[in-house]
Amino acid sequence: MRKITQSLILASIFLLAINLAYASSFDINATPVKDKIVVDDVALFDINIHNNLATSEEFTIKKTGYPFWDMYTKPLQNPITVIVPADGNVIVPLYVAPLHITSVDTYTLDVGVVLERLKEEQKVPVIVGIISTEPLIGGYIPTVLATASVVPESIDPRNEFTIRVKLNNQNVINYTNLTVKLESGLVNGELYTSLDPKEEKTIEIRKELDSMTPPQLDRLTVTVMKGDRVIVSPTEAEFSVAEYVVKEDLKKEVLLLKTRSGIKISSNNPDYKGVVKIETSPIKNLFLTTSPRARTVKENDGYYLVWDVSLGSDRSISLRVTENYRPLVVIIALIIVAVVLYFLFRSPLVVRKSIANVGMSDGGISEAKVVVRVKNRSAKLIEAIEVMDNVPHIANVEKELSIGSMQPHAILQHPKKGIMIKWNIESIEPGDERVLSYKMRSRLSILGEFNLPAANARTKIGNKVIITNSNRVSVGG
Repeated sequence: MRKITQSLILASIFLLAINLAYASSFDINATPVKDKIVVDDVALFDINIHNNLATSEEFTIKKTGYPFWDMYTKPLQNPITVIVPADGNVIVPLYVAPLHITSVDTYTLDVGVVLERLKEEQKVPVIVGIISTEPLIGGYIPTVLATASVVPESIDPRNEFTIRVKLNNQNVINYTNLTVKLESGLVNGELYTSLDPKEEKTIEIRKELDSMTPPQLDRLTVTVMKGDRVIVSPTEAEFSVAEYVVKEDLKKEVLLLKTRSGIKISSNNPDYKGVVKIETSPIKNLFLTTSPRARTVKENDGYYLVWDVSLGSDRSISLRVTENYRPLVVIIALIIVAVVLYFLFRSPLVVRKSIANVGMSDGGISEAKVVVRVKNRSAKLIEAIEVMDNVPHIANVEKELSIGSMQPHAILQHPKKGIMIKWNIESIEPGDERVLSYKMRSRLSILGEFNLPAANARTKIGNKVIITNSNRVSVGG
């Protein structure tokens, strides 16, 4: 009994292994949705593909029955392909249309399904019943082959484009009035034509879009009708609207020492983003203003104004550059005025003070010679000039006899300013200079730096008293 049980178990395992070895990679079946039609109608079947594999696979549905039958999906696909997930299934609606069927009967068509990776094929039958041939014209099913194309496929919306519809009458039917319907998101319309028996013709339709049509993909469907009856399966053509960008120079405005120019950027794409550059230079940048504000970038030994452009719903933007030299002219004019005023109102006298022959004693300054130069830098004679200088109380003043210099006319004691030294100069010719000097001797040796105040010259020109101060000087340090 035990041996019989073991034998049964081994036989079951063997049969299961055989079943697994010969299991199909996929299963298919066809479910009729609409299988009984009149001769000009279209049947519909659901093709169910089940993938038995552990990987996602691509399957192709093979058409059959042509030229008597046509098979297609919506939207149109050629070839008809589908991706089925691992251990999953996909249902594909398959339309079956009679082309050259003239008899009421039941027709069986074998639809092939191919697993592309393994090149395995299975067939499933679809059965179509033709229940009436009343729509036939002259014993023929109206059969017109139609193809459509858009030239160019990528359309610039600023330019015209062409829709080409090619019609091929497969029968000896004479169509005196056909309606060709054009339908898409961007193009809609109808036109009328005739088609002789076995005639082939191409119809060209010129179309225009709004120039600001945004970039997009579109699908044109062309349907050929006789009256209210569709005599050919709709054909489709895909096309796209291309993006364009226009850079247009704005009108240049030339004003006095000021120039306005710029660029207008426009596009049919409201989401357009880009970079715009205008050449410039560092010096030129000093006199430029931009709107919107630009940044300056150096590239390849050149300088550029750079804008990061982003268009919105207006789909355009104006970039303006103003070159303004008016501030420069104003600055130059102010400088010229300042120089003129300086020369008009400056003192005609120049007074310079210096130290010479510094004597040292006990490590400090004991004496020094002070020289004051008074120069007439005007173009006129200056008379009655009084020159004053002073020395702090720490030092005494001695007149020094030296060739070419004038000695003080008076040396006075002042309670606050110390010793006052005075010179009276009768006149100085234009461009001439008088040298005044005295010797300063300190009571004690001066350690470190010793500062002397400025000297001044006073004169009267007309009713105006002019006072000119010299520089300050220091001894030692």
